[in-house]
Parts: sequence; C-alpha cells; structure tokens
Amino acid sequence: MHLAEIDTIIFDMDGTIVLSRDVAIESVHRGAKEMFEELGIDAPPPEKERILESIGMPSPEYFAALFPELEPSVRADIQQRIYELEGQLLAEGGGSFAPGAPGALVQLRQMGLKLGLASNCGISYFESNIEAFGLGKYFDEMLCSGMRGYPEKSVLLKELLDKFGAQKAMMVGDRCYDIEAAIQCDMIPVGCLYGYGTKQELKRASLIIGSLDELIGICGE
Repeated sequence: MHLAEIDTIIFDMDGTIVLSRDVAIESVHRGAKEMFEELGIDAPPPEKERILESIGMPSPEYFAALFPELEPSVRADIQQRIYELEGQLLAEGGGSFAPGAPGALVQLRQMGLKLGLASNCGISYFESNIEAFGLGKYFDEMLCSGMRGYPEKSVLLKELLDKFGAQKAMMVGDRCYDIEAAIQCDMIPVGCLYGYGTKQELKRASLIIGSLDELIGICGE
C-alpha cells in the first residue's frame, strides 16, 4: 500500500467531517413529539441509542429504523418536520467540526489531493450542513444519496472517482457503510474512531484514525 500515490480522498460527512450528535437527538425527539401530538399518536419518541446506532444509514432506512411501526406516509410527514428542525438547529450553531477539521482539509488540498464528500443523507440535511459549516470551500465535489435517489454509497463513490479521474483513492468514514463501499470501489478504507461507529464495526478498515490531522502524515508517506 503506497500511500504517497493517493491522489483522491472521499469523506463521509456526519461523524467524519462534522459531529451533530446533539442535533440528531434533539431534532428527532422534538420532531416526533410535535408530530405525534398533531397526529394523535400515543407513543414515545425513539430512544437516544436507536438514533445513534441508525445514523449513517441511507435516509429512508434511517427513518424506517426510527419509526418502524408507522405507515410510510406518516413517516414522511415526521421526516419533513425533523429535517426542518435539523436545519434550524444547525443554523443556530448546533454541531461542530470533527477533530482535525477543517485544518486538515485545507492542508490536504494544498498537497494537491482532490477531496470529495459523499453522504447517505437526504438533500435537506446535506444542504443545511454545507451552509452551516461552509463545507463548499473545502471540497472539489459533494454528493448525497438523496441527489441520486438513495442508491448504495458505492454508487456515489464511483461517480466521484470518475469525475476526479482518480488513480489511487482513499475513503474516510466512521460507519461500516463507508468501509464496505470503499472496499467495493477498490479504495483504501480508513475508519474514524471519533464518530458513531465502534472499533469492531470498523474492523475491515485498512487504517484507523483518531483525528483528521493524522491523514497529513499518512498521505505524505
């Protein structure tokens, strides 16, 4: 594995570039409570543990995991309310950059690497994060699953790799979905321990990092 030959790095967003744990929990709890009251549904909101373990799934699967007992049409209404709350909370300063970002992103681009962002989320949440954190200035290309009809993450990666004309690429993420997609696309999978995934979940990663700063040295090897 010649890491100095890497010309492209694609990053997951939530849990890798930004950390929005509190935003996710509050928006789901508030959104579910408000919509349950409006719709006359007698049920508690999803537990925090279910929310956190579901983050990283494609958006339709995420909301199906949170509200498995609800009809799709009802789930869609609740999903829309949660999206609105997420955007509001992010605009108010909720969430933060992950350890080492954005400094590492600036340095990696200065080293001549192409940087992409690929997320399993929906368009509304994606755009809210881009605006709240000014992500557009750090990446050459950005895609979310909602823009392409929620395909597997490997589809997003392949599109970005083609756009970049990548010869040797790395995928950096915090969930098993990121690692598996990287392997499918013949990329070097790198797991982030500071995100939502466990060390066991990231066991197929070629490298494990605790901060994005570590990529500077890795890509200079």
